[in-house]
Amino acid sequence: MKKIVLLLVLISNIAFSQVKQIPEDGITKIIALFKEKPLIAIGETHGHKQLYQFLTKLVQSEGFYKNVNAILIESGNALYQKTLDKYISGEDVPLSELQKVWMNTTQSPVDAWSVDVYYIFLKTIRELNNKNPKRYQIRVIAADPPIEWMNVNTNKEYITARGSRNKFYAKTAIEEVLNKKQKALLINGGAHFGYTNAKKVNGIIEKTHPNTVTVILATSGLGRANKAMEKKLRNWPKGTITKLKNTWIGKLPGPRRMVMRTSNQNSASTNPMPTTNSTKPKGTLKEDYADFLLYFGSIDEIEYGTIDAKIYRSNKVWKELNRRSLIRFNNKLTEKSRKTGELRPVAYN
Repeated sequence: MKKIVLLLVLISNIAFSQVKQIPEDGITKIIALFKEKPLIAIGETHGHKQLYQFLTKLVQSEGFYKNVNAILIESGNALYQKTLDKYISGEDVPLSELQKVWMNTTQSPVDAWSVDVYYIFLKTIRELNNKNPKRYQIRVIAADPPIEWMNVNTNKEYITARGSRNKFYAKTAIEEVLNKKQKALLINGGAHFGYTNAKKVNGIIEKTHPNTVTVILATSGLGRANKAMEKKLRNWPKGTITKLKNTWIGKLPGPRRMVMRTSNQNSASTNPMPTTNSTKPKGTLKEDYADFLLYFGSIDEIEYGTIDAKIYRSNKVWKELNRRSLIRFNNKLTEKSRKTGELRPVAYN
C-alpha cells in the first residue's frame, strides 16, 4: 500500500512540476522585465532578420527608450567607442570611419557584422535619439575587446589582444551600466549567455552583481532535433515570448552554437557562413540556457539579412583581411566568399 501511495505522489509531482506554457507579447514583456532586473540579455543567431525587425520596434517603444539607458553590442570594437558615440548622437561620421566599428572586431575577417541588420539597427537608434530629448537618449556601447589589428602580426599576439571576450563584455556591462545605476539591453550570440557554466557573460556579471540579468534566447524554431514539436506553436505570433523554467519547451534539448548557417532567398548568396563543430554540453536543456524564449516562427521560416560585398572589391581591404585570416586560421580567404561577402578561409587550422 505504501508503495502505491509513493508511486501516486511521484506521478503527481511529475505532472505538476511543469508550468503552463503561456505565450506573451515580446515587446510588452521585455519592457516589464526591466522593472525586475536592470540587464536584459538577448542571445541571438547572428544575422537574424526577424529578430532585428523586432528589436527595431522594441527600441522605438516609449516604455523602452524612457527607461533603458544603453544597448551593448557584440558587433562593435570598443577601440572605436568615440566614433560610435558620435554617430549615435547624430554627428556626421563618414561611413568609412563608422565601418571600422564592426569590420575590425576580434572576429574579423569571418564575423557576421557586415550583414545589413546591424547597420540598420544603429541607424534606427541614431534617428530615434535625434527625435527624443536628451534625457531619453540611448547609448550604444561596443562590447568586443579593443583589438588594434595594425599591431597584431602573429596568432599569439591575436590571442593576447582578444583575451576573454565574455570577461570583457561582462566588465563593460558592470562599469558602463550597473556601476552607474542604469539599465541596458545586452545583445550577444546565444552561446555567450546561459547557466551551463559560470564563464558565460551573465554568470560573470552575477558573480559580483547577483540577480541583475534576465536571459532571453531569440530563435526561429525550437532546434532541428525538436522540429516535430513546433506544430504546438503554429498559432503563436512572431515575437512571442514565453518562460522556459519548468515548462515543456524548457525541458527540450538545449541549442547548439547559434550562428548564421545558410542564406535564403533574401540573402546575398547561397553559400553557408563559416561554422564550427561546437556542440552543447551533454544533457543540457533549453531552460539551462535562458529564462525566456523569444519565438519567431518555425526553423524553416528564419530569414537572414543581406551583405553588400562591394567593399571587398578593394584590393587594399582584401589584402588586410587575408592577412588577418592567415593570422587566425593559417589560411587565406576564398575568392568565392569575396564575391558573396560571406567571408571564410580555405580551411580552418
